[in-house]
Amino acid sequence: MLPVEPDAPTPERLISSHAAYLDLARSAAVAIYNENNCRSLEDSVHHYPTLDALGRLKQQRQESGELDVTAADLLESLGQAANTLLMKPHEDFIALTPVSDQRATLAGQSGGRRRGR
Repeated sequence: MLPVEPDAPTPERLISSHAAYLDLARSAAVAIYNENNCRSLEDSVHHYPTLDALGRLKQQRQESGELDVTAADLLESLGQAANTLLMKPHEDFIALTPVSDQRATLAGQSGGRRRGR
């Protein structure tokens, strides 16, 4: 669904004219390029800016009534591909601390400190 032109001169031309949902696919390429502050097609793209670009594009299309089920699926698929390709291995293992544990830790820290001594 997303044939890529490796010799494309601009982000709009990165997606071949043979793509399904050509306008949406090209809009996604441009949004990702811009959100990652790219200056050339060789610049790196990053996980969260890419997801932000896709989410913003999906919201804009939905608000304007231009988003049907298949177009939404395309954007979701692009997001899943971004997760697979751009997510760093350590992001899978983010340790979350329950709020009650955080409060207990903070209370213990503030109780042990005294001013004026």
